[in-house]
Amino acid sequence: MKTIRTTAAAFTAAALIATLAGCSTDTDNPDGSTDDLTTVEFGLPTNMGANNSPMAVAEALGYFQDEGLKVDIVVTGDSTSIVQGIDSGSLDIGSTPPEPIWQAMTKGSDLQLVYNYIRKQTGSLAVLEDSPITSLEDFEGAVIGQYSLGTSNMLLSEGILASAGLEPDVDYTHLAVGTGAAALQALKTGQVDALSLWDTEYAAFEAQGTPLRYFTTDEVASLFSTTYFSSADFVAGNAEVIEGFGRAMAKATLFTATNPEAALRIMYDEYPDTLVAGNSTDDQLKVDLVALNARIALLTAGDPQGTQSWGAYDEDALTAWGTFALDAGIIDTAVDTVAAAPNTFVDAYNDFDADAVVAEAENWSAE
Repeated sequence: MKTIRTTAAAFTAAALIATLAGCSTDTDNPDGSTDDLTTVEFGLPTNMGANNSPMAVAEALGYFQDEGLKVDIVVTGDSTSIVQGIDSGSLDIGSTPPEPIWQAMTKGSDLQLVYNYIRKQTGSLAVLEDSPITSLEDFEGAVIGQYSLGTSNMLLSEGILASAGLEPDVDYTHLAVGTGAAALQALKTGQVDALSLWDTEYAAFEAQGTPLRYFTTDEVASLFSTTYFSSADFVAGNAEVIEGFGRAMAKATLFTATNPEAALRIMYDEYPDTLVAGNSTDDQLKVDLVALNARIALLTAGDPQGTQSWGAYDEDALTAWGTFALDAGIIDTAVDTVAAAPNTFVDAYNDFDADAVVAEAENWSAE
């Protein structure tokens, strides 16, 4: 059973440093053997769930350990705290969609995108199928439910609505509603008029019988989503750590895409808290499989195994992100998004025996 440290969403970088004080940053091997593992402090903005199941696979099947790594997951509840943690050095690698990274770069942060994890956009605005909102213009006066008020999805939704000339706190407002049952209840009871979450959440809601209608723009739909990133200094001094982390995640993603049910059962075993109280494992599996299969389509967009491009960023997509972020008001000065993602480690990420991973997934058994 794994545990995840959780920090408050409102933590500043200084508070995050305090939380992590005393944690090993070099080695952590309780049996005292010579094959010490390098500890990686990894920032995750959301709780473990179907959308993060490849991380559980990488841990449980020893993919991180094979690379000499022990990954400590720190859940912050928002993306801003992860960027602050990377800036301060209290986190080594972080996970977030790019919006807060671009914002930090305009303020002088020297950040580098190292692994393109979710290769297509996950975020959009969603309303109930019978909602009177039928266009982006109809969001005027709306209350939009967000996972938290520091989430990157809030920035994305503001960018989407900016295309219709709507401004936050002027034409609409945000409200933190969390995820899962709490978010769905807020939508169904009218506490919020819409949600600004992501693919796996929406897929789970629909699988449980709540049809939704979605809003985005063609430009947003073409953008990549969650990325792994670090500070330029950490990347320069820890190339083997970055390579190993990315290779382990490439293998775990391939395993998950090959056998999503196995990935979920591994996650339930590693993280029992992901099982909802009162649900049988089989009942939850039915819902989570719908959500995970939706995510797999985005994780494997462009056939990264066939093209040997796990972790790679497309230059056109990077350019599109820079244009969208500036046009939508997410950033107020241009960012060199192409230079921020140099694809330095892509060959290393793809240097593994894919046939062995596929065979492991196909032959996996809970017995």
